[in-house]
Amino acid sequence: MKTTEVPSGPVAPGLVQMDERTLVSVRLSRSAGTPTSFRAVALAVLRDNHRVRLASSNTVGFGPDPGSAMEACLGRVKDTLSRRKRPPVRPTRRPEASL
Repeated sequence: MKTTEVPSGPVAPGLVQMDERTLVSVRLSRSAGTPTSFRAVALAVLRDNHRVRLASSNTVGFGPDPGSAMEACLGRVKDTLSRRKRPPVRPTRRPEASL
């Protein structure tokens, strides 16, 4: 559900499907400093039906149009997710109980 149209108001939230298992909630708005540029921030990431915590300050993307701001933001999200450590895998068997 990736949209590249210009937001109708000052802020346009949306959902972007990055791949078959990752869904990103992104807020797109006009930049306060220069109104001719846009700012996109990832608010939340859902991966394999689990929420992944991200610092929104690390996922900000800027661009002269909504599409480039969105691509910059999603690129930073991909980098963050690829650097994230995987949780340790639990052993499948429990040790034998002893009395």
